[in-house]
Amino acid sequence: MLVALASDLYFLFIDPADTPGWILAVIAQYRTRLALALFLFLAVLAALRVRPTRLDPGVPYRSLLLRDGALAATVVAVMVGITLFFTTAIQATLLAGTERDYATQAAPKIVSYVNEVRTKIRQDRKERGASPEKIRDLPPPAQVSEVEATLQPPTLRDLGRSIANLILRAVLLGTAGGLVGVLRGRSGSARDVKPGGTPRRE
Repeated sequence: MLVALASDLYFLFIDPADTPGWILAVIAQYRTRLALALFLFLAVLAALRVRPTRLDPGVPYRSLLLRDGALAATVVAVMVGITLFFTTAIQATLLAGTERDYATQAAPKIVSYVNEVRTKIRQDRKERGASPEKIRDLPPPAQVSEVEATLQPPTLRDLGRSIANLILRAVLLGTAGGLVGVLRGRSGSARDVKPGGTPRRE
């Protein structure tokens, strides 16, 4: 939940005036990807730590690991999804002005950094004697208005997309947790079960 809060409400903890442009650019570009990677890590960790508390007659222990791994990862996904739903609602209402102010201040610094890097790359290619086609093979200069638009707060209509993402995230992370359970069942089920047939408790 803390990861979800930090991912969506990052603008409350960062002052664009005192933050270098490259950091603002990295946050804008990779914040969502990093958050998704952390969500996946937490889901896998939950699937690795879960232990079946009881054995169902006739059900292989590896099947119990698959079930409980998928369930643990799905719980993580649901908790994350609910948190992101509420943060989206807060961003669209109470914190919309604050996020717009952040976008207004951060966009010029991000554009300045990105265009500076673009200029350096172009100059380096010229100094190395690259062909004119290679020198011109660069993205167009970044525009403040375009960057600022990507940093705007969500609207209430985005709550529907948040619910859809919750469902999709639960399916994906639940599947990942199930795969972890399958791998545990193949590689270490014997270590997780006592000789008497009862799962080892930690």
